[in-house]
Amino acid sequence: MSKKIFTAIMLIMAMSLPAIVLADTAEVYTPEIYVEAVTVRTFAGTGAHGAADGRLAQFNLPAGVFGGLGDSIFITDTANNLIRMINLSSGSTYRLTGAVLAFDDHGMPVGFHNDGELAYALFNHPTDGLMAEDGRIFITDSLNHVIRVIHGAYVYTFAGTGVAGMQDGPVEEAMFNHPAAIAVDEFGHIYIADTLNHVIRMIDRYGEVTTLAGVPGTWGYENGSAYEALFNSPMGIAVSADGSRVYVADTDNHLIRLIENGEVSTLAGRLRLPGEEEIALLEFEDDDWAYLPQGGFEDGKGDYALFNLPMGLTLYGDILIVADSANHAIRSILPSGEVNTLAGTGFPGHIDGMPQRAAFHMPAGLFVIEDELFIADRGNNLIRIILLTGGGNSYE
Repeated sequence: MSKKIFTAIMLIMAMSLPAIVLADTAEVYTPEIYVEAVTVRTFAGTGAHGAADGRLAQFNLPAGVFGGLGDSIFITDTANNLIRMINLSSGSTYRLTGAVLAFDDHGMPVGFHNDGELAYALFNHPTDGLMAEDGRIFITDSLNHVIRVIHGAYVYTFAGTGVAGMQDGPVEEAMFNHPAAIAVDEFGHIYIADTLNHVIRMIDRYGEVTTLAGVPGTWGYENGSAYEALFNSPMGIAVSADGSRVYVADTDNHLIRLIENGEVSTLAGRLRLPGEEEIALLEFEDDDWAYLPQGGFEDGKGDYALFNLPMGLTLYGDILIVADSANHAIRSILPSGEVNTLAGTGFPGHIDGMPQRAAFHMPAGLFVIEDELFIADRGNNLIRIILLTGGGNSYE
């Protein structure tokens, strides 16, 4: 299958069905796990760039969506340098913290770094967030190179010095370089896609930052030991509840990687490098850049599938869902390794309705509540919803 939405073949399926023992072989048969998109709709935003609140909210390149607090979800409204919240019942959008104080020469809001009360805190391109069990909200404040926390009525810097760099250790001494995505396991360990350090970092419950996988400052592609594996600007992350499996959107390699038992492997996607004739046509001062991996768009088994700048990741039961940003599509990866397109045509646009015809524009962050997948549709300045069926239910 190529770019068509995955049409589930109703085998003996559904996760809720019990395993069946086959009398002749005594083998245990596990029903097939599948997921389908039912419909796509726009939940919040007018599509215009702006920072307006209310029912006719405006966003500015929103990159992250997350939840965990009653009847609300949160948005990292990246280019506005704001953290917003949307009431799920009314659909109204409110500003939680951050401010638009100044604009650059291109008319885009300028970011700052200021801790304190919600009304006075300032951010610089926040990209992702999560809500911990204790109610704290963690934010990857990307261009400030720090991890911020919203706790009650206050914002404070949790990890990082505010200067781009690479250093492990206590949170107040650790350094990051454009941290883009964040996830947490049931034990309170926090995982970060530290994009321009090309590594995956972890902050344990005691506030110690370590490098989980990747070679700091070195981009490339290499599987194997977590300390020798190479990534290329990872910008998405998800983790199983027990922390045993860490999924990474290896964005500039156009791959989905897996960290498990101290090893890094490629879960889905295949590395495509330009051929010799294509390289000869490219003009680069640094020849290494001529060998950058190329994106593509193909469904199928994991090592056959192709992605194009995958970003946001989330788990829907045992199924990994991917915001395949430059393919303007939402993809799924089944436990079997099969990659399918849930919605999106491969072309940018804004079309609701049938998943086969739905259009997105550079989708980024993802978040699942029951059977609804919330999407930060970045290029459209919208928050979209896909109604899912199958797979299972999950609160990220």
